[in-house]
Amino acid sequence: MATIDHEARRITAKIVYWGPPGSGKWTNLEHVHRKTSPPDRPPAVKAGSVGFPLALAEIRGYQVVLSLLRCPSDGAWTRHVFDELGDAPVDGVVFVADSTPSAQLTNIVWLHKLTGELGARGFDLGKLPAAFQYNKRDVPGAQTVEQLRRQLNAWGLPDGEAIAAQGAGVFETVKLVARGILAGLRG
Repeated sequence: MATIDHEARRITAKIVYWGPPGSGKWTNLEHVHRKTSPPDRPPAVKAGSVGFPLALAEIRGYQVVLSLLRCPSDGAWTRHVFDELGDAPVDGVVFVADSTPSAQLTNIVWLHKLTGELGARGFDLGKLPAAFQYNKRDVPGAQTVEQLRRQLNAWGLPDGEAIAAQGAGVFETVKLVARGILAGLRG
């Protein structure tokens, strides 16, 4: 559940970007950062950084802020995002899948890691605001969207295509998850 600060009139929701190494999690966040940051804001830094806030519209006089977090794909950092959240729930998830044919098994392995991390904290991916992003649609021989859906999206969650390196589909993915979070807040 999103954190509500009544004094500051601010609602903060945490969205975790998860996926195999090289799938484009950081590329997504870099694009959002670049397109939404004021000119004087420092650039997003990958090393040791897990994300940044993104301010949205107001709901009933409260500023809604998405805290976009990526789960780095290297060993010790894999659990870092969830450990950093502690008892605070994750409010949304984006699974960034690599459309490269050779990434089929890696996508599945990382999806199992995600469902395991969520399950250990009492969450079910199918019951969270979540989305699948099928990234790298421009690679030669890319798996079809239908193949990726069958392999990964057993929950029938919202999904979409992306070429994050070009910015294609990046904001659409944020919107898919944000809609679910906002619907929960309004509900």
